[in-house]
Amino acid sequence: MIRPLKRGMFIRLPIIDTDPNRGITMGVMPIWVVQGKNDDRIKQIHAPSLTYNKNFKVIPTYRYYYYPQEDASVTFRTSWSKYEREVIAQHEDGSIAGTDYDFFARMQYNMDAGQRFYGLGPDTPKEGESNYKEEYFQYKLGLGLPFRHDSPWRLRATEHLQSDRILDGPLPGLASFSQRYPQQIARSRQQANENRLTLVYDSRDHAVTTARGALLEAYAERAFHGFASAYDYGRYGAEGRWFKPWSSDANKVLAVQARYEQLMGPTPPFWILPKLGGKYNLRAYGEGRYSDRGAATLNIEQRFRVFEEKMAGVTTEFQLAPFVGAGTVFDNPGRAAAKYVRPVVGGAVRAVAKPQVVGSIDFGVGREGVAVFMDINYSF
Repeated sequence: MIRPLKRGMFIRLPIIDTDPNRGITMGVMPIWVVQGKNDDRIKQIHAPSLTYNKNFKVIPTYRYYYYPQEDASVTFRTSWSKYEREVIAQHEDGSIAGTDYDFFARMQYNMDAGQRFYGLGPDTPKEGESNYKEEYFQYKLGLGLPFRHDSPWRLRATEHLQSDRILDGPLPGLASFSQRYPQQIARSRQQANENRLTLVYDSRDHAVTTARGALLEAYAERAFHGFASAYDYGRYGAEGRWFKPWSSDANKVLAVQARYEQLMGPTPPFWILPKLGGKYNLRAYGEGRYSDRGAATLNIEQRFRVFEEKMAGVTTEFQLAPFVGAGTVFDNPGRAAAKYVRPVVGGAVRAVAKPQVVGSIDFGVGREGVAVFMDINYSF
């Protein structure tokens, strides 16, 4: 599966994905990892893929990752198929031009035909399922500055503009979205412009291949009607991540993540509301399985290093990570109830090439069955 090259390696990776929203996807992803000329650090990754899904047919995708320095990355991804298409460009830099400023920029066009909606609230039934297609354009810009040099505390300002169009989805066997939820359809574009201020504490050893430290974020944001936005609402929330190695060489790491989010003011369309489900918060449900004005999740993961391999100067660490989690949505904190908490158990297989690259496959089990997610460069 892995073949060393003069400056890097070539990986022949099979794809088997059972995302609850998309069904079974199978294919191949040949990955070309390129090292720098003067050191063994990974500089580039080319990861094209060709997959097939009975609902969305053949999907060709190309991914490119460039790492100019250890705390900076450039990502480009494009995909074009019968029902779906995407073009995304993203740049992250933890120390712009050697300064203490951090910077984030993303531009994306996406047409996602696999989205599901079940209604609003923590107990929406599976029978309420419908399929919709979301077409959107977005850009997101962020700039952060520490309180002082080498301080783990910093303040970050972010602007996010997104223009959405919601249409009936193409999946057979599901009720028409416009007929089941006619009040939620948005055939013309609807735009929201969110301005966020975030207080950050970050003592992690690395933002992607994290083995120790903590990340705490508390934020408040506002969208003003008429200020490049069709809606008027506020949002606040917090997220914490904590990583505790059990030994000096970090062959066992406890990882904990907790999130809370609440939307205030007039209720905007459902696609703006907090959601529960998917790879990043509740790994046994499809993205958007539950949505309401508030959401809370907790995930605990124990990572075990199984073995590591050094090829072409790059040390890749393979991990097994059993996890448990729970989450719920609610209209407001006072109406959150234990009977609506959705538990999750599962495990992940992780490949870590320090300092920049993480690939993971997550298997989660919840009340509605098993879900499998694949991802790259998500620390948790």
